[in-house]
Amino acid sequence: MLKVLVLGSSGALGREVYKELKKIHNIKIFHSGLRKRKIDILQITKFRKFILSINPNLIINCIAHTNIEQCEKKKILSKKINFEIVKEIFELKRKKKLHFNFIHFSTDAFYNKTKNKPSKETSKIYLINNYCIHKRMSEIECVKNNGLVFRINFFGKSYNNKTYSDWIYYNFKKGKKIKLFNDVFFNPIRIDSIVKFISSIIINKKYSYNGIYNLGSRDGISKSDFALSFAKKARVINYNYKFIKVNELLKVKRSNNMFMNINKFEKKFKIRLPLIKNEIKNEVKKYL
Repeated sequence: MLKVLVLGSSGALGREVYKELKKIHNIKIFHSGLRKRKIDILQITKFRKFILSINPNLIINCIAHTNIEQCEKKKILSKKINFEIVKEIFELKRKKKLHFNFIHFSTDAFYNKTKNKPSKETSKIYLINNYCIHKRMSEIECVKNNGLVFRINFFGKSYNNKTYSDWIYYNFKKGKKIKLFNDVFFNPIRIDSIVKFISSIIINKKYSYNGIYNLGSRDGISKSDFALSFAKKARVINYNYKFIKVNELLKVKRSNNMFMNINKFEKKFKIRLPLIKNEIKNEVKKYL
């Protein structure tokens, strides 16, 4: 029986990955805590013992510190969570001669191609803040150790209301004055879609693949258009908003074009990814 450990299972993505994989009958699923953590990942000795006690065949790493402002202010913490945890897992694997495959979720924030063209996995990346630097370091560690990396940007209704679609829905619904970025382009994907694809990859025993893959919607959209489309379909649209440039508002520099080319993923995993309009339409149903 395949033993799968989901790390970061108290977060929006990790929790849903755990819930989806729990439905598969021929695997035994473990987690690091659901609504709250049951293991402090920064206490390395306890963290090592936790992994050794399970001795998993597959680790799915959803651990991440994604608050970019906080990553900039607290560089050491960002490095520990976004990189050193991954490094520690592979060091433990070598020292204890463990045999497990590894799936890691990374970010589209590296990309910043001029014009609205999608970036391939081989496109130039931009390490413009601590978050990007540390996530890239973890990618390198994964690739060096034959891990499987998915660069993503997700949205969806979450239990802790921390996704972009949560922010859109509740701010529009409350009539708050909001600022929308009309110079940022991306191709996000629903949490539900990601967990469905991960489930398929495990069922079809493709989790032993390695390398970096872009995982997102087939087509791109600006963040402002995404927000207005989502709010309109969710029936909370109002006109208490204004457009603004991302790096005029936020202190820590961001990319403008995170639009990813997803052809490599589709070809390798034989999975056709969805259009962004359909992702929005399907997710809105959960808010209504």
